[in-house]
Amino acid sequence: MKTRTLPFSAGLVIAALFADAALHLFPVSTGYDFGAVDAADPVVRGGPYFHYTYSRDWNFHLENSGTLNNYGFRASYDYFPDPRSLVVIGNSYIQADAIDPKDTMTERLRALIARPAYAVGMDGASLADYLPAARWASDTFGARSVLVLLTTGDLSHSCMAKPGKYWLESGNGTVTLSLSPRDAPSRFKHFLNGSKLFRYVFDNLRAGATWTKGWRRNDDAPSDPNAETSTAGCGDPAFKSAATQFLLTSFHDLETSRQARVTFVLAPGYRREQHIAAGDIRDIDEFAAQAAHAGFTVVHLEAAFADALLSGVRLDFLPIDGHWSAAANAIAARVVAGAISNLPP
Repeated sequence: MKTRTLPFSAGLVIAALFADAALHLFPVSTGYDFGAVDAADPVVRGGPYFHYTYSRDWNFHLENSGTLNNYGFRASYDYFPDPRSLVVIGNSYIQADAIDPKDTMTERLRALIARPAYAVGMDGASLADYLPAARWASDTFGARSVLVLLTTGDLSHSCMAKPGKYWLESGNGTVTLSLSPRDAPSRFKHFLNGSKLFRYVFDNLRAGATWTKGWRRNDDAPSDPNAETSTAGCGDPAFKSAATQFLLTSFHDLETSRQARVTFVLAPGYRREQHIAAGDIRDIDEFAAQAAHAGFTVVHLEAAFADALLSGVRLDFLPIDGHWSAAANAIAARVVAGAISNLPP
């Protein structure tokens, strides 16, 4: 048995080395060399000037490559403190992996409003992440203009505890903001990330999503199962109402303490094939309505996107990827630029 096992194991190792070498000829997704997330560094960021490649699926769809900027974000320019800057905060729609940074809503806005515009996009982020990101960006860049993109699930997902993300806890009738810290990658992880074969299986074949679900606890579980808190109420109307009021009050406090202006942009829930909203009324629609009632400017993209769809404009990459195309980002930028043109910088 041992004599058979050794040649078999050696064959596997040789095959893996050969596959890894061969994959160097293809645009395998590399990731962004994300660092630690903790109270001292509260925003998910990649390695400054890290050279990345992005692609999807086994056949490398949507391939693009580039270099992160000085703060570890996907941008074609570095970020510097400037009180005139506009910070655009959101999730993967702002990070926009599938398109060139020059085609994103943020960089198109920069050209339209002739002011610095900084994208602070974080894959998988929710409203619970947008609040500390807005605080961090205002403190770091001195920005007094903050734009927050609202997408489907941003409120519901705010009660889910995930490594490197913030979440809202509800306990004793109050809502509090908590962080689930994430350590910087270990040497072993850096070693694995250097393997093209590992990245291909992990990212392109999306094994990482399956492995991560298996490794971590239920997203809806509280950090301490014995604590008198509940995050199982993501769909509970009482939780959503309390979370909405907490967030809006906190964003108002940010405006007051930083002498800033927060503007929300509501993304439509359209799917290209159906041209319908995702659900009857999304909780993020209710949040936007409450934000407008509380005095915030809320920019709606639904009408402009609907007109574009009826004109045959492709706004996404379905069935591969539902995120916005360059055309959708251009439309969003034009609508937002028009809406904020009269607001003071």
